[in-house]
Amino acid sequence: MILELSGDGHNNTGLPVAPAGADALERGIVINGLAIFIRPSGSVVPLDQYYAECIIGGPGSFMISVHEAEDFATAVHQKLLLEVSGRAAAWAPRPAAATPPVDCLIGERLNPSFLEPVSPELYR
Repeated sequence: MILELSGDGHNNTGLPVAPAGADALERGIVINGLAIFIRPSGSVVPLDQYYAECIIGGPGSFMISVHEAEDFATAVHQKLLLEVSGRAAAWAPRPAAATPPVDCLIGERLNPSFLEPVSPELYR
């Protein structure tokens, strides 16, 4: 099973990204990403690094970055072809790791609504 996450910034709703991602990986779900730079949110963390270190995971996981609006449809098509063909690992290398490592809970720390505990059972 594959979970596709796309966005233009860090996590801003739902469960905290770290435990939600860990739960998906434990269930054998591969997480791929589409990092959208068309109108990025202006996060303090580089979006491609955030996706590479905090979002994608599992065997053959990958991300594709979209920098221009006219490239969005092509990127989605390419991503689907890679997922269906199983050739993603050879095609889409991960960006180099950031120094220091990305704070995967940056969205949760910057969004006060994450301070309230949310039961993971609500999302199962």
